[in-house]
Amino acid sequence: MTAADNERVKRAIDKAEAGTTGKVVVRIVPEAEADALARAKAEFAEAGLHGHEHRNVALILVAPQARSFAIVGDRALHERVGDAFWQDLIAKARPYFARGEIARGIIFATERLGETLRAHFPRTSPG
Repeated sequence: MTAADNERVKRAIDKAEAGTTGKVVVRIVPEAEADALARAKAEFAEAGLHGHEHRNVALILVAPQARSFAIVGDRALHERVGDAFWQDLIAKARPYFARGEIARGIIFATERLGETLRAHFPRTSPG
């Protein structure tokens, strides 16, 4: 991704997190043989994301060289949205990644996660 892509992704994350107690984290890994889902779960644990107060963190992991990606959410987020949400999000993000449009795929998924986080976990006080 270019510096401009990185900036667009950062802005999308900031926008997604605005007005919610939720958090969106993005990881891009260089491995050509990555199991994206296993790696996403490992990254989630290693970063201590399960320790977020509201348990409503989502992690998007992209392994461009392996041509794979995964999106995982913490317990409270998953309990609110269920399996169908994740399956739909992945299905709709997949074409971006398949075309090599990494930044656009991340931004699409981040925007959708932001809408969902604001709907289910609105920030009720400043901060």
